[in-house]
Amino acid sequence: MADEILRLELELKEVDVVLVDKEDNEKKYLLKELSGSDRNRYLNKMKNRVTTDKNGNVKINTFDGMQSDLLTVSLFNEAGESVSKDEIEMLPSNTQQKLFEKAQELSGLNSEASEKN
Repeated sequence: MADEILRLELELKEVDVVLVDKEDNEKKYLLKELSGSDRNRYLNKMKNRVTTDKNGNVKINTFDGMQSDLLTVSLFNEAGESVSKDEIEMLPSNTQQKLFEKAQELSGLNSEASEKN
């Protein structure tokens, strides 16, 4: 028998999100971890946005949709529908950034998540 046991969860992680407007009206959402196939599709989409030179330096060719592409597959409204790219891109940049960072963390797409796993 192995000396070490790797115990992993089969349920996708989820985080409740509440966005509040100026009048204090709340909109509720659910931010979900990506499945393996959704994560691969997102990463394949991202690979076309970057190039690596012969020295290994990475250059981002375009930032257009970089955050909203992840959020459209991981952020859902109360009806369980994916939030549209247009709606995501209309969010304040700071709000969009925080949602993007949390979505990356949930799906293991950032360096901190990689270090934890």
